[in-house]
Amino acid sequence: MKTQDRAFHKNWQKNIQKNDGNNIIKRSVYKTILKINKEQSIYQPDTLLSPKLLIKNNSNEPITIEALRAKKDVEDSNIIILESPKGNYKASNKKNIYFYSVKGILDSNKSIFKLIESVKIESSDGINLTTNNIVYNIKNNMVNGEDKVIVIGKWGILKGKGFSYNLKKSIIRLKGNPRLTLYNKGKTK
Repeated sequence: MKTQDRAFHKNWQKNIQKNDGNNIIKRSVYKTILKINKEQSIYQPDTLLSPKLLIKNNSNEPITIEALRAKKDVEDSNIIILESPKGNYKASNKKNIYFYSVKGILDSNKSIFKLIESVKIESSDGINLTTNNIVYNIKNNMVNGEDKVIVIGKWGILKGKGFSYNLKKSIIRLKGNPRLTLYNKGKTK
């Protein structure tokens, strides 16, 4: 796992300043491109590249999360911002649940994990859910969303506006006058 943190930026800046001037031309023309602004480097959040996180819910069941990049929030170190998070969770009824999104926020103070933008949840039994934003409350094992949601299964398509999903009981409730389209021998009816 590669890390970039404030110490890395400070050391890099010291090396650049020490080797600046005429010596830099003799050594490498690329070093001037890699200069780091002192103000910018001090206030940059800690960053992890290709992190793998393991969190546990209230039933002590593991949830594995991977991302392209993870940054600590500048104002609150208990908040981690994830780029392109994906992960999996083994539900109580022995099926696997996989999730993907563009951005994620893990707040360890509130025990909340948010998936933001183009959220996709897939279960090993063939049910897929797509929406734009969800909030997973780690303590009570509930997933909630307020945006449009589409649930696709072997039985058909279910559309609504907002939902709640109890992971422990494997029960999903759609809000906003849900609309169900059933398949009839492989054809939509």
